[in-house]
Amino acid sequence: MATETQEEGVRRVYGEIAGVYEAFFPTLHRYEGRVERFLGETVAAGCRVLDVGCGPGQLTRELDPTVQVVGLDLSPEMLEQARRGRPSGEYRVYSYRDPVPEDLGRFDVGLAVGCLDFCDDLPRTLRHLSEALKPGGRLLLTVLERRPGLEGHEEARQRIQTAGPEVTLYFWSFEETARALGAADLLPRGYAHAPGWVRFSEQRTMCFGWWDVERRCSAK
Repeated sequence: MATETQEEGVRRVYGEIAGVYEAFFPTLHRYEGRVERFLGETVAAGCRVLDVGCGPGQLTRELDPTVQVVGLDLSPEMLEQARRGRPSGEYRVYSYRDPVPEDLGRFDVGLAVGCLDFCDDLPRTLRHLSEALKPGGRLLLTVLERRPGLEGHEEARQRIQTAGPEVTLYFWSFEETARALGAADLLPRGYAHAPGWVRFSEQRTMCFGWWDVERRCSAK
């Protein structure tokens, strides 16, 4: 029940800001080009890209028209924004607690950027994402990283009050994330501890662990 309440709160928060999200949260500038570089390296004409927690779809909107984009998000309002930006994409409401629907097939490339902050079971979610990739498929993901001595990042979870409901942010250590990736058959190719989103109430930049991973070719 607590998880369902958290999920409904996240859905409500992002639904309410869907129309102004890009104006107030210039994501690509905050991420210092990491998403663009990853997509430039991994995305080829005709490949299939999964954008989990896609929001208004700004990360994949400008990909080549031959690329098949599937966007998943908790918020129907966010998905409507994404659909307007890239009408050729396929967009569905999706809970991070569940496997990626099998009827969507498997993907060459995946993104899970800025959306795993609300997941209380990172190993389970990473297994679901891994299963959605083709063997050898690449995934760029972020987690709020727990680090002793780094202000705002010391605890495993934080309750935050939004303009609407209160929601929980989850912080995972480097070691916890690395173990969860290994259990999900995801091999790290690159890692950075770098800026994520800005907590405007405190004017504090929250730091992500940025992971570039590949699904083991031996995985079924």
